[in-house]
Amino acid sequence: MSNINFIQKSDLFSYTATRCLRNEYFHNDCHICIDLCPKGAFHIVRNKLTLFENECVGCAGCIGSCPTEAFEIESFDPNGFAASYQHQNESTISCKTSTPCLGIFDVEHYTVMALRGEKSVVCDLSHCEGCVLNENGKLGESIREKIDATNRFLEMIQTPQRIETIDVKVEENDRRALFRKGFEKVKESITEESVAHISMTAAHHKRPDVKMPLKRILLKNSLKEIIPGLETTEFTQSSPLFFNKQIDFQSCTNCGDCTQFCPTDALFTTSDKQGIVFAQGKCIGCGICEDICKPNAISKKEGFSLVSVAFERAEQLVHYEMVTCHECRCPFPYKGGDPICDRCSSYIKEFSNMFTLAKDM
Repeated sequence: MSNINFIQKSDLFSYTATRCLRNEYFHNDCHICIDLCPKGAFHIVRNKLTLFENECVGCAGCIGSCPTEAFEIESFDPNGFAASYQHQNESTISCKTSTPCLGIFDVEHYTVMALRGEKSVVCDLSHCEGCVLNENGKLGESIREKIDATNRFLEMIQTPQRIETIDVKVEENDRRALFRKGFEKVKESITEESVAHISMTAAHHKRPDVKMPLKRILLKNSLKEIIPGLETTEFTQSSPLFFNKQIDFQSCTNCGDCTQFCPTDALFTTSDKQGIVFAQGKCIGCGICEDICKPNAISKKEGFSLVSVAFERAEQLVHYEMVTCHECRCPFPYKGGDPICDRCSSYIKEFSNMFTLAKDM
């Protein structure tokens, strides 16, 4: 079966295989959704992520954890909800009243809601412990980790907003009945006329050659609004949201594999094809570039710039002068010394004995 425009559906839930990192790069080992799914609906078949439709209950708990937005649910759009949160009458986000499982949101969504809203964002997590979807505790733990990461980022950039939680435990007699009731609520929300359910994500994905997740675009737009009021926009520590890269000049061969396989075009070549440029705002931290680099020239770098992230400023990591190798007459990135490419230099060293004349032996 072809993976081109391959979409699997289970009732309201859909999975687009062409947006999955495991399909983007054969050796990628992303398994977040597999670990989170309470029903074990995701499986690896021939090293490709596959949804077993008959096992999926459409709970939406995995949606927020996918870095490339490969999952969607027809009745609720987390990007639409986050973008319109400041206009909501109710500030409390709850799976019992306003949304599906809070696992539908990612750190980007929580950050957008916090930055755009004038009121505190309150997440009702009191139902997580008794929820049938959280029997192994993984889904609830994931939600709390994302909220904690959001608050760490908000504290780092010194904004007053925070994500608050309601953790009071409640008694639930029939957990499975409550889950069925909650799932029916999600189905019914299809007919509701609410800005929270306008499918911004679906419209975004219909645009040609779209590689950037919409949640990342919403976050960058939100940062543009607050940057003028921040005391500092340059940070030396790592962030749960933004990533930085560096390339070792001596190790890099300018082969271009990292730019070819980057799923969001965070790494791209210069116009003369002799250098590599990195855009922090586009990087989702998938690690494909580091894994695919044969000489291990790419590595993580501490620090990030909010201005570079928000306004998509890119940094040139390396640039080479291309010269012609004196042996094979092919162009190669020159790094000093004799104008001989690495391939020829290695060949001469390994097989020098083949060129030794009998009179010299």
